[in-house]
Amino acid sequence: MIRIFSVLILLISNSFADIQIRKQNDLFCYDGDTCYVIYEGKKDKVRLLDLDTPEISNHKCEKEYILGIEAREYINQLISEGKRIEFETEYNRDFFGRILSYIIVDGENVSKLMVSHSLGVVYDKNNKKDWCE
Repeated sequence: MIRIFSVLILLISNSFADIQIRKQNDLFCYDGDTCYVIYEGKKDKVRLLDLDTPEISNHKCEKEYILGIEAREYINQLISEGKRIEFETEYNRDFFGRILSYIIVDGENVSKLMVSHSLGVVYDKNNKKDWCE
């Protein structure tokens, strides 16, 4: 019985990421879909799953830049005001080395919130949104 309980605790602890949100330059997230974290005691970044937001650093037009700032302000405020920040991840990484993860703030999926507030779209690598239209 004790062995089964130990295995259950191990499984439960692995299903919730040992990732902690952190600030860099007074921001939790650089843009709407990339956030700063601590993972395994080191500074790292998370790329939100199922979300694509306007670019800030490599924007194609002023409209995209402005929308990117709006998305960044929204997600940073959401995290700042949140009482409970959770990460749901399998610890896979993207091309840029960021951990692919969902962020859950007070029980709400941030990717879904961003899309519902028109601050992002569901990510589709074969169909990148043109924010300048």
